[in-house]
Amino acid sequence: MSSTYRQTSDYNKNQMAVDPENIYLSKGPRNRLSSELLRDHILFTSGLLSTEIGGPSMKPYQPVGIWEAASSGRGQLASYVQDHGPNLYRRGLYNFIKRTVPPPSMLIFDGSNRDQCEVRRSKTNTPLQALVMMNDVQILEASRYFAQRLVNQKSDANKNIQTIFRTIVGRTPKPTELNKLITYYEFTITESSASKIKKLLNVGESDQSKIIKPEETAALMQTIQLVYNLEESMTR
Repeated sequence: MSSTYRQTSDYNKNQMAVDPENIYLSKGPRNRLSSELLRDHILFTSGLLSTEIGGPSMKPYQPVGIWEAASSGRGQLASYVQDHGPNLYRRGLYNFIKRTVPPPSMLIFDGSNRDQCEVRRSKTNTPLQALVMMNDVQILEASRYFAQRLVNQKSDANKNIQTIFRTIVGRTPKPTELNKLITYYEFTITESSASKIKKLLNVGESDQSKIIKPEETAALMQTIQLVYNLEESMTR
């Protein structure tokens, strides 16, 4: 909560000349959200986040077979038993950690595997992170759920896309950004087949019964996923 931490992370020319490496803390730090906070951000902005405090750890979606491949095959933890209902959408803080099989999506975003104490987490950038953001069930479901809510409010696409950008990124989109997102939204409506739409919307365990306009919902879902993938959405 210090004034230094709350500074903008943008550089101006004077700061660049005097303090190019930010030794004197002339600007705020610029960091990608931690694995737990990235999960929380996506769930919160989509409307899926469970705000329950305390209780046992939860076991979210996980690729089939990963857990069993690194388990002894004995005892209560021999196989992965996924949670359901609200437990799927709890904060990343409550993610169940098994040291031999850390949650893969969290590990890819430099989450600790609990093998040793980490005073400071490493910061990496790999193609796997982009693949998680584009294909992880939790992210696809959050995008679908967010789109479903907006379409059911019966607002026009322009207003919906502005709401998406403002909610996820935290600012109003520039005219050029808004135009590109609208163009992408319109393109996905014209290019999506019925089978693709069905596959897109049939993701995750949250309620799908209130999807009233599948074509618009699927197009908006893909637009939301695009915004989640923006570098600015994952960085403070």
